[in-house]
Amino acid sequence: MTFMEVAKQRWYERTLVLAVQRVFFNTYFLGYLLSPKLAHRVVAYLEEEAIHSYTEYLKDIEAGKIENVPAPPIAIDYWRLPTGATLKDVVVVVRANEAHHRDVNHFASDVHFQRMDLKDTHAPLDYH
Repeated sequence: MTFMEVAKQRWYERTLVLAVQRVFFNTYFLGYLLSPKLAHRVVAYLEEEAIHSYTEYLKDIEAGKIENVPAPPIAIDYWRLPTGATLKDVVVVVRANEAHHRDVNHFASDVHFQRMDLKDTHAPLDYH
């Protein structure tokens, strides 16, 4: 939602995004039923690609290729950013969140690989 606010998409672009999300959700749901281990691993790799994309986005902001506009209110509220936060601040926290998701999904895949039950396995305290 944050980047939809930043991009100011047209109605048909939003419709396309929603359609792709519906297809992905249904495909992922079926994949998870077949193999939770594979599903978590796929998401972890998608998160790795997202981290790379956000890193490139951050470089473009820092280089002045993309304007470092004020963060939209939805991002300030959701990420608990300070008043006056910018797009760069948003990209930094979103990238960190994606890194956390990557790690959690790799951990979940590893748990399934070891034929353990995820709900009975706790992540180590230093695991990020």
